[in-house]
Amino acid sequence: MDIINNIDFAILDALQNIHFALLNYIMAFFTYIGEGGAVWIAAALILMFIRSKRPAGFAAALSLIFELIFNENILKHIFHRTRPFLINTSIDTIVHRPSSYSFPSGHTCSAFAAATAIFCFDKRLGTIAYIVAALIGFSRNYFYIHYPTDVLCGALFGVLLGLAAAALIKAFIRRRQTSSSTDRGQ
Repeated sequence: MDIINNIDFAILDALQNIHFALLNYIMAFFTYIGEGGAVWIAAALILMFIRSKRPAGFAAALSLIFELIFNENILKHIFHRTRPFLINTSIDTIVHRPSSYSFPSGHTCSAFAAATAIFCFDKRLGTIAYIVAALIGFSRNYFYIHYPTDVLCGALFGVLLGLAAAALIKAFIRRRQTSSSTDRGQ
């Protein structure tokens, strides 16, 4: 575990060398839109109101529910990982310092969960969502809020949650279509 921590801190410390005012504002934007999954909740709601995008919206919403249950309320409490800024107290994180556990990154997990769910239904929108998700995840390392392994594992777990949500929505749609065609055949 010491090797992983040393690599994590080496990356975080190296990122401190690329800070400058404009990049700080850009990264702060991405970190703040990820707070509480806000951008993803908004995206899911918007997609739900567009008939052709509705399945993507429901899948994104379900993926966020999965993230809240499994990542925020189970995994973080199993691992109890202390955030990096609490270990290296000389760093000014610039943005709000969360009080929850660090592993895995909730911002990143929810971002990749929603992006994956959207991608499963709409490749173009999903690609845009993945770019936003990656920037949100990177911003968490940029500001010393999460270790790189928190972000990496958050992204991977988010992809799994997004795939699960999309599979459930697709199964629901198939079941509904099958029952509708059965009803029409009678």
